[in-house]
Amino acid sequence: MRLTKEKAIQLIHIAKQQLRMDELSYRMLLNELTGKTSTKQMTIMQLIKVLEAMENKGFKKTTKRNYSPSRKSAVVKSNIAHKIRAIWIEMSKQGLLRDGSETALNKWVRGVVNPIYQKRGQNIQILNVGALDDQMASLVLEMLKRWQMRKI
Repeated sequence: MRLTKEKAIQLIHIAKQQLRMDELSYRMLLNELTGKTSTKQMTIMQLIKVLEAMENKGFKKTTKRNYSPSRKSAVVKSNIAHKIRAIWIEMSKQGLLRDGSETALNKWVRGVVNPIYQKRGQNIQILNVGALDDQMASLVLEMLKRWQMRKI
């Protein structure tokens, strides 16, 4: 994604709220970094500098996306996939993930499972969590649980 001036200003204002900065501290930070007290007066490079400083202070960019479907009607090979989705959604709500969507879950599952199959010499490509068999779903579930415990 290309960062436009408007998007950078928007992110800076979100960061200000997330970091709970008062107006005086915010203006002092802007002045200290760029010599300007308003984001509208800044160039894109100055805005990026401010954004990076706010990220160093603890601001985390997140995306608002739909959570994975946890419906019982989702077609799966293994019922463990429902538990994997539930933990993924829980981790997203806890703020442990940048993206709690089904697409992000499937991408993570592919990154975990497909190399395991390749090491075993099996020519299988898993495209989504619903395609996991019981054995692989159990392995993925345990990996996800360990990841969650490390992040908490």
